[in-house]
Amino acid sequence: MTGSDRAGTARLTASGVSHHYGGVAALSDVGFDVATGEVHALLGENGAGKSTLVRVLTGALVPDAGKLAIDGRRLRFHSPRDAQAAGIGVVHQDYHLFPDLTVAENVCAVSVHAPSRARIVDRRRMVATAHDLLHELGVDVDPQRRAGGLDAAERKLIEIARALLQRPRFLLLDEPTAALEPRETDRLLGVIARLRERGTGIILVSHRLGEVCRIADRATALRDGRQVDTLPRPELTPTALTHLIVGSTVSELQGPAHHAGPTALEVRGLRLRDGATPIDLHVGERELVAVIGLVGSGVPAVLGAVAGSVPSPSASITVDGRAVRITGPRAARRHGIGFAPEDRKRTGLMLQQSVAANMGLGSLSNWSRGGFTNRSSLRSSAEQAGRVFDIRCRSVDQPVGSLSGGNQQKVLLGRWHLAGVSTLVVQEPSQGVDIGARHEIHKHLVSFAADGGRVLFSSSDMDEVRAIAHRIYVLHAGEVSAVFDNTGSERPSRAAVTEAMTTDARSHAHLPDQETSA
Repeated sequence: MTGSDRAGTARLTASGVSHHYGGVAALSDVGFDVATGEVHALLGENGAGKSTLVRVLTGALVPDAGKLAIDGRRLRFHSPRDAQAAGIGVVHQDYHLFPDLTVAENVCAVSVHAPSRARIVDRRRMVATAHDLLHELGVDVDPQRRAGGLDAAERKLIEIARALLQRPRFLLLDEPTAALEPRETDRLLGVIARLRERGTGIILVSHRLGEVCRIADRATALRDGRQVDTLPRPELTPTALTHLIVGSTVSELQGPAHHAGPTALEVRGLRLRDGATPIDLHVGERELVAVIGLVGSGVPAVLGAVAGSVPSPSASITVDGRAVRITGPRAARRHGIGFAPEDRKRTGLMLQQSVAANMGLGSLSNWSRGGFTNRSSLRSSAEQAGRVFDIRCRSVDQPVGSLSGGNQQKVLLGRWHLAGVSTLVVQEPSQGVDIGARHEIHKHLVSFAADGGRVLFSSSDMDEVRAIAHRIYVLHAGEVSAVFDNTGSERPSRAAVTEAMTTDARSHAHLPDQETSA
């Protein structure tokens, strides 16, 4: 039973909301509502107006026009604290935890609602309060554990617990599963369902349409700052939602159409832990290879060994038939390897620098003479790459931090396009990007490989892996548990890949045959 079926429900309503940035309309007469006890998904491509509406609903932005109300009572927000006082909580996409503080301190001590006595934080009560909140969510985490040691799903659940400290009637979740692998996603969706059952109204912002279909009671899409339509649960399918978001059907790739060539990149003897069987893998010319696994399986270390972000002295790496030593990212670049990391904002881009400056980072020597950068030449090349990758920005002089997630990822790919690399190592190619940008990124990666490049990537999105990979290496506990051929009629099922992620290599006696046949 959803919130709209219950007696005594409350309803948060936004009506006639409009807002402009300069002369550009970010929202135009938008309406949106959510009842307690339901999950209402808010969808749209990057730039559709979702972020602006989220800021309005959470008190971070006063709109030019429109009104907010709960059960008809007009609300006027001048700050996020006003929204919190009205019973609206928010969990942002980016993590906002202090890694050196405990779970309890992150949940309670950083809030104005922290348990206190005589204006001094009561640590015993704080730990008890955090324990009770986590127990309500079904989360088994020690409140006195340091937040820096938590996995991605646990960190997101801690942030939800912190938002619940204020006992909000409505909770906005912005891309809560963007960085999670399938098992963690199932766990978080279970928590959302539990919150719905206890009467919390959930506004879910997500690009993962399969998850929206699983958990949402309704879904509303914005396009170009306007509300397109709202679909009820019986009509929620990925195809219907895609059409709602982009105005047409976007066909996902079903594996690359071109054939892979002979081995171009080979890794042997990569040992991720004591006692583990060393990892061997190869990537062929024109091939896209995925490396996937649960958190802790060692996927980042495998890609890092090739990209130089996590050098491995134990591994033997061969590029185009020549043994190479990759001691860091600079060494990797010398061997034609470009890297797009998972956390593009922290480790991939300089957010305050321009689009052009960020694109030039992979090939500075091409734009520099005598210690000076030829800015005109760099701008011209960046503009050309912007057209190739359809990067939507006012100018290549614009700070890259002002772009959407999809356009930021395209800037990273544009960097290595300008550098002329032969190998791309990409972590989470389409994490946190809208469905249109996701499709464009997939096409660029497949095109790069078809033109003679090679792509080694990781992803927590099974649909993405099945859409673009020739072969799939599955890791479990630091070892390869299976290798799947993802081409032709023998493509693995989702169930087979998931099983390989949760069992060790000894459970997959067919592994050698698959590697040989690949």
